[in-house]
Amino acid sequence: MVLRRKLRFWLVFIAVVLVVGVVIPAITHFSWSDFMTTVVSDYNEAAERAASYGEEDDDDEEDETSLQAMTVTLDDDAIDYAGVETIPVSKKLFFSELMAYAKVVDTRDLLRWRSRINQLQSTIRVAQVGEQAAKQELERLRKLANNTGSVASKNVNYADASWQEARANLQAARFQLEDAKTELLQGWGNPIASWVLDKPSKEFDRIVSRQDTLILVTLPVGASLSADVSMIRVSREGDRDSARKAYYVSPAYLATQQIQGETYYFRISTGKLRLGMRLDAWIPKNDEPKTGFHIPEQAIVWYAGQPWTYIQQDEATFKRRALADGDIVVGGIFIESGFEAGEELVISGSQMLLAEEFRWQIHDEDDD
Repeated sequence: MVLRRKLRFWLVFIAVVLVVGVVIPAITHFSWSDFMTTVVSDYNEAAERAASYGEEDDDDEEDETSLQAMTVTLDDDAIDYAGVETIPVSKKLFFSELMAYAKVVDTRDLLRWRSRINQLQSTIRVAQVGEQAAKQELERLRKLANNTGSVASKNVNYADASWQEARANLQAARFQLEDAKTELLQGWGNPIASWVLDKPSKEFDRIVSRQDTLILVTLPVGASLSADVSMIRVSREGDRDSARKAYYVSPAYLATQQIQGETYYFRISTGKLRLGMRLDAWIPKNDEPKTGFHIPEQAIVWYAGQPWTYIQQDEATFKRRALADGDIVVGGIFIESGFEAGEELVISGSQMLLAEEFRWQIHDEDDD
């Protein structure tokens, strides 16, 4: 029996070899090597397709796992102590702002400038009177000398010298006034200088009477004030919500020693501001608003160096959303997409949700 089975095996083997090696190549005009190459090629393609299907399945599984990892479901006990509070998300218009520092300016220097300008103007008026008197005396003596000859020429010369001196004094007073105006302009800029020089000046009177206060705003290094900005908001408590309006006056040509940024003057109603107070200022970057969602600071958690927030999906389920594409703004993060109006944003208990999310992940790994 064993010999018969061996004999049948070898007969079948020889037949297969003849068919594969002789009959098929003869019919199809393929060589043995061509035939094997085709078989191997088809096998490789099939293997690659199978491998790619496996990779796609793996990617889908990873995406599904990632989404599941960003979702946390609390049990009844956890809900009780999580302290979760939510607010509905709403779409808003947002004006991008940058944070700056401001200081209440000592405007007593403007009073000194007003006094100095007044004195110089008075000096000019006195010099004008002296010059006119000297000129009239010279003309009188010249007429007498020409008509009657009763005045000596030396007296005429003395009068002429006195007139020339009076003219020089008048010119010097005018130069001093022009120099003072230039110095005032260089130090304070044209708008504020005009307050000092103009009479009457409503702006100067309001500054002197403390109805308005002048503040110096220093921008961060590298930042510039947009040409469209005419109003900013300022607060002495550092609270954006309670900030008051301040109105643009002019560039300031003196930089602060602490921050080497651009400086500008703004005026604001005095209220409770005092000389030398330091303030926080919020500067609009431009007049074009963006549409999106403002995520407040209390709703933000940080994980892996990135900001996140949680959205409540149902009573016990919360999903973590990425905020990396948003802009850090005053009071939180502004993001243009990724949310829908009406979704419930977690503003209290986010840290607890983050801890709970990763606690369950560690638990699952232990189970494996």
